Amino acid sequence: MKRTYFCTKEEPLHKQISPKESLQIEKLEVKGYLDEEDYELLTEMSGVKGCLKHLDLSGVTESFPGPDDWRFFFIGNEDLAIYPDSFVNSVRLEEIVFPYNLKGIGCDSFINCENLVIDELPETLNSIGECAFQNCPKLKTVFVSNELDDNGNGFHFGGQFSGQEFAGSVENYDSDHGKWPITKKGEETYRDYRGIEFFVIDGVLFWEQDWCWWLKLEKYPAMNRRTTYEVPIETTRAYYEDEQTISPLEISTRAFCGCKYLKTLILRDCLLESGAICDCPALETIIFKGWACGTTVSSFDLFWHNIITNCPNLKDIYLYAEDPRAVPYELFKDLENIGDIVLHVPCFCADKYRNYGVEYIKQKPFLNPIPPEPESEDDVLFVKEWRRFKRIEEFDPIDVFGDDK
Repeated sequence: MKRTYFCTKEEPLHKQISPKESLQIEKLEVKGYLDEEDYELLTEMSGVKGCLKHLDLSGVTESFPGPDDWRFFFIGNEDLAIYPDSFVNSVRLEEIVFPYNLKGIGCDSFINCENLVIDELPETLNSIGECAFQNCPKLKTVFVSNELDDNGNGFHFGGQFSGQEFAGSVENYDSDHGKWPITKKGEETYRDYRGIEFFVIDGVLFWEQDWCWWLKLEKYPAMNRRTTYEVPIETTRAYYEDEQTISPLEISTRAFCGCKYLKTLILRDCLLESGAICDCPALETIIFKGWACGTTVSSFDLFWHNIITNCPNLKDIYLYAEDPRAVPYELFKDLENIGDIVLHVPCFCADKYRNYGVEYIKQKPFLNPIPPEPESEDDVLFVKEWRRFKRIEEFDPIDVFGDDK
């Protein structure tokens, strides 16, 4: 069944469609006005109980309530937007044509729309809320633009973007930039003075902050079908021009979240935010290939909790860190299945890990890899026990990494 409705404030959509008819419509075109109850109706029509597969909103010119919500960014109260939570669990929905002058898509709008395919988003789009398209596995490629709006802000389709909008959904990211901003030696390959600059390498979304060359891996495409991914060497160092210092690449929160096919993840000199690696059902091996904390530990190196969580098939962790005292215990303390995981450490320092069980100090000095003696009992947090792992095995770094470690 196909229907077209012209809607006004006096005659909104939910007043024109009967409850029985609403659950029988497969194709629907709406023109004019939509209010909050209309969005609720559309969500029900495209949910488990409904039949709505194709929704055309290209003729919608006004919506209410406006986006006066903290979950919208960079759009005005009079701008046309899809309201937050609008199409959650709309499992019947296969196609949606957005309004031509759409400015914003609210947070959590299309979560779990498992059959939704979107060929293109409006060029007028100025903001996509967090988790807007989470767990939409049929989305293929998302293009991230670095064009400028009137205020000089970098944006995606003219809007704010972080990569979390498509968590658990995308096979690849694409961008109008695909070049490393710096070389291995910290030399610039290009310089863009527009603030945050997105770039995409091998389908993975990165960004850099131009004033300090701070590099960040923002989002790995969770539905990408490759089984092994290694963070490129060129992204592992960022140069802070004003301070003349070097900082490793930062792995964003939920950067590796919901990666359905990823089995082996190889990292080098990275700073990991909370929840950086989570909900990866196929992940079996993590290799820290030249761990930043092997030489330097500071409060900046980790954000201290839930670094790796809910990876039920994780079996092996390779850790290139010569001194166990230099490895923040929080990196592994939230591993639910740590008793099933084998920790692999360099052969020349394996006994240090096997025999290590000293008290761990809450307060560690900045840029000091060796924890100090506790000044009081309150400073003692717990005991590092590497023996919580299933076992500790040795490996030869040359055999595993070659000359590149």
